[in-house]
Amino acid sequence: MKVGTVGLLAALGMTLTSVSVWSLTPEASQDPQAPVVGSDLVIADPGPAQPVIRADFTAGSTVMVEGRLGNGVMQAGRDNETYLMARVFADGNARASEAAPVNLAIVIDRSGSMKGKRMENAINAAKGTIAALNRGDVVSVIAYDAEAETLVQATTIDEISRQRVTEALSNIRAVGDTCISCAMDAAERALANRDGMVNRVMLLTDGEPTRGMKDVSGFERMSSRLRDKGISVSTIGVDVDYNERILSAIARESNGRHYFVENADSLTKIFEEERNALKQTVAKDTELVVDLAPGIRVEKVFDRAFRQEGNKLIVPMGTVSGGEEKTLLVRLSVPRGAEGERAVAKIDLAYQDLVERRRGSCNGELAALISSDPAKLTPMDPFVAARVGRSETAQSLLDANALFAQGRVEEAQKRLTAQLEELNRRREEASKQPNFAPKADKDFDKQEAALGAANSGFAQPPPPPGAAPAKPAPETRKGKAQTRSNAEAAADLAF
Repeated sequence: MKVGTVGLLAALGMTLTSVSVWSLTPEASQDPQAPVVGSDLVIADPGPAQPVIRADFTAGSTVMVEGRLGNGVMQAGRDNETYLMARVFADGNARASEAAPVNLAIVIDRSGSMKGKRMENAINAAKGTIAALNRGDVVSVIAYDAEAETLVQATTIDEISRQRVTEALSNIRAVGDTCISCAMDAAERALANRDGMVNRVMLLTDGEPTRGMKDVSGFERMSSRLRDKGISVSTIGVDVDYNERILSAIARESNGRHYFVENADSLTKIFEEERNALKQTVAKDTELVVDLAPGIRVEKVFDRAFRQEGNKLIVPMGTVSGGEEKTLLVRLSVPRGAEGERAVAKIDLAYQDLVERRRGSCNGELAALISSDPAKLTPMDPFVAARVGRSETAQSLLDANALFAQGRVEEAQKRLTAQLEELNRRREEASKQPNFAPKADKDFDKQEAALGAANSGFAQPPPPPGAAPAKPAPETRKGKAQTRSNAEAAADLAF
């Protein structure tokens, strides 16, 4: 066969094959969503993207922030109310390579009521604290009665100065009245102009202020001023005759702790606890900023000092030690809006990182889902429910104290009982949630224990037949001790 004939037949075969393939192929669909034929893979329409519920987050390294909304899904077509909780914490294993330098003022009441064993124990506890300070730490010692006296000006600790400071403590003698505001002014001056250090005042008293400032609001303002200078004040009330409202207010407003020491023998333990917290400090100048989305309104900020600038809540949190946590609770109003994702807030945490020796920061965002489907609505998050309970329990303890001080013992006990019932209701609801965890359960246990102790402490058994009438309950040592214990528990629950 000639070459030309072979070429012609080959071309004809290729043409027939092409025609056959074309004739067996279906006409292309004009529908862009139609499935592809001739393949095992069928691509279905994914539909519109589903909104994501971003009702919690955790972020950070040395210091972390956890944000939570009380309700992740809320009702469409109406205004809603929920809670925002932020938890600032450091892992218990977090440690700086070197302990942060401490700038400490030890402030001791030397009024006449401190005479004897109280003063002896206070001095011994202070000596133990000074003995444990690191080289390079700075300490001041202030004693006060009707006025404050700085026994030891700000002194950098080394082996020689440590001995001199310790000896100065032995010169404190108990006489005179009590001017707590004088002591705080002196402490503020003593701690001034020390950059890069952890500033702390340890303030001890066993009595009411009889000189200087005497009102709670005045002490709140003074404490806020110290806080704004990076100074926190931990207050220690000794025995049962000090003013627990004043000491609690000082600690709360300055981001310090409040302690009740019924027996002065326990002072060494309290000083040691504060000293260890200082040594384990991993961050200072810690500040939360809650930037609310448009339309979201603040109804109430619980338990903490703050300032508001437009849509932003700015909350100073002070220092953070390894294993420590601090919380913020805010009640929010969420106005009605369209279905779908609803931005609620962005939370930013900034701090001076004493582990990495730099500025640290972390953040996260919270958003809810607005739905018209009642089946999708979510009950309150159990961790938020426990934190709401803490604020309510703290307030009930303080309310009961006020009623008890007026001699309205039965009303005080009824207030505590009502809160216990509400607490149990919250616990029962929270326990039904899939993310209910031992941590939340322990939170409820702690509140229940505080309420039970308060109710029991306020109980007054009737006098035996023929016995002289008993003192009014608020005037008994037991009653006074319980109100001080309640104030300490309230300060701790709200921390």
